[in-house]
Amino acid sequence: MASKNDDTERTETPVPHQQTRGGLLWGAYLIASTLIMTLLLSQIASASTPPAPSTAQAIQTPAASFPFGDPPSVAARAAFLFDADTGLILYAKDANEELPQASCTKIMTALVAIERAPLDQVITVGADAHALVNPDSSYMGLSVGEKLTLRDLLYGLVLPSGNDAAVAISDGVAGSVPAFVALMNQRARQLGLTHTHFENPHGLDAPGHYTSAHDLALLAAVALRNPTFRQIVSTRSYNIPATSAHKAYNLVSGNDLLSGALSPYPGAIGVKPGYTGPAGFCMAFAAIRHGHLIVGAVLRDPSWQVRIVDMRALLNWGFEQEGLPPAPSPTPWTRAPNI
Repeated sequence: MASKNDDTERTETPVPHQQTRGGLLWGAYLIASTLIMTLLLSQIASASTPPAPSTAQAIQTPAASFPFGDPPSVAARAAFLFDADTGLILYAKDANEELPQASCTKIMTALVAIERAPLDQVITVGADAHALVNPDSSYMGLSVGEKLTLRDLLYGLVLPSGNDAAVAISDGVAGSVPAFVALMNQRARQLGLTHTHFENPHGLDAPGHYTSAHDLALLAAVALRNPTFRQIVSTRSYNIPATSAHKAYNLVSGNDLLSGALSPYPGAIGVKPGYTGPAGFCMAFAAIRHGHLIVGAVLRDPSWQVRIVDMRALLNWGFEQEGLPPAPSPTPWTRAPNI
């Protein structure tokens, strides 16, 4: 199914661009960036109602240069990568630039819903949700009047990137889309995401709807601390049997690191891709290996193929800096992803 807003179916001054310099300049930049991360993580640790777990136990200041050469060059307009357990910043390119985030928005949608409502809450699908089942939208395929649990809708939100599921969840959890979006922005403020603002729960382009690579990666790391969120975003497929209240759904993830054109990336546990014309190809991503959780984000990549290359190169770079071997080379493309 074609989609104009998600490829699962098919400011303040930006951080200086230092992606290819090694030595002292790279180290000095990373030290400055880590100080920013320290402040942000302290805000996360002190956030309340509901509390947000810190993404790091301690912050490590990088050495003057990384031990394994210069970082990779990526094509994305902005990128950020860090060790979510230690807070060590591994890579940053224009990481504070405010850019459209497309369906990466749904990370916050899922997190707010999980934190505020029971997973077995039954939600009735309204006409506003069904209206997004159209060729210009990625969707789960909801029909007016169907009744599904929040748990099932969350899988429909994440795996096929259902815009209809985002609206149904918003209505069911907060009573309306505007009320739910207000909760999303409140949560962003609690987490100290100063380069993020939401206008809707699905990520369709709208003025004032943006994030930064830094904020998106940090949000993903916080959300991954929630076991329900982590299970959903790391799931490749999910089937919902038909009942008297709704039809059957066979949901498949569009996450290129879990499945798709290449073999899965070793240790990948999510998180969420997105695409619109103005946003380009975006993704928050994460992998864990030998106890090290590395989380990153890329914004405005030129194609889904390049996005895959960027994410794998960044993860390989990050794990190499942790003293871990790179992932095996992926198998060649054997089919195009669902687009």
